[in-house]
Amino acid sequence: MSTTPTNAQDVIAVLTSNFTQVFAKARAVKATVMRTSKAMEHPLETGATITDHRIILPVNIELAMILASEDYAAVYQQVRDLFKRGELLTVQTRVDSFPSMLIEKMPHDETPEMFDGVALALSLKEAQFVQPQFSALKVAKPKDSNTTNRGQQQPTESPPARKSSVLGSFFK
Repeated sequence: MSTTPTNAQDVIAVLTSNFTQVFAKARAVKATVMRTSKAMEHPLETGATITDHRIILPVNIELAMILASEDYAAVYQQVRDLFKRGELLTVQTRVDSFPSMLIEKMPHDETPEMFDGVALALSLKEAQFVQPQFSALKVAKPKDSNTTNRGQQQPTESPPARKSSVLGSFFK
């Protein structure tokens, strides 16, 4: 079984952050790219349901690969190392480039029919990062802004509730 024909050219590449191709000796036979979203549904008092927005979910890529017998131990070791380190990768396909991808799963098949190779099915998921944003603390009473060195606090009695003229008619 030859996994590297003489005129072969990779149409799918997996790259590190410095754009070095990893597991180049593995032959990608299929890439399934899944861009999905979640439509947010809300029930109404009438019993109807409305959908008013959606959330774009992280990209998932299923990458089916064949590892040739002369290379499968080394290539599998490289995939496993990237999986354990959680290194961010870029998957380059014919139509798009997908940065910040993590190897989520790496199952493989070893069957007698493939005596000279190993089938590896990588599952990659997009890692999405958020920059936290901070703002100045705004409090009504400046004495409440600093909570250091206050010790253990005891609860205090709440003032009695005032009757509201609007709600008073409901609670008579």
